[in-house]
Amino acid sequence: MSQGGILRLMPPKPVMSRVPDDEELIRLRAEVDRLRELVGPSEESYQKLKLDLLTARDAVIGAQAEVGTARGQQRVLEAEVARLRRNRMYFQRQFTVRLRRYTAPIPVVGRLLDRLSR
Repeated sequence: MSQGGILRLMPPKPVMSRVPDDEELIRLRAEVDRLRELVGPSEESYQKLKLDLLTARDAVIGAQAEVGTARGQQRVLEAEVARLRRNRMYFQRQFTVRLRRYTAPIPVVGRLLDRLSR
């Protein structure tokens, strides 16, 4: 394509014919304000909203990571509680068995141990 073809594709430069007077300027500003109300916030506001959205998304991701960590800690604690319960039951049985051996001739202690082992 020749240089003349490129020039035909480009739009002509705008020509400023006159400077608007005060009344027209006031009317144009009012029209711009009216259109902004119809369209919504400015582009700057959209950028702030997008930044707020990204910040909120990052906060959610962080909160989800903390929830996962808390769930892991909860499972560890549940396993520890179960182990402690098993140990308590084992030691209680061992204690009552050994105490029965030493106190078998005393009936009052035997009844007391029966109540403890229930």
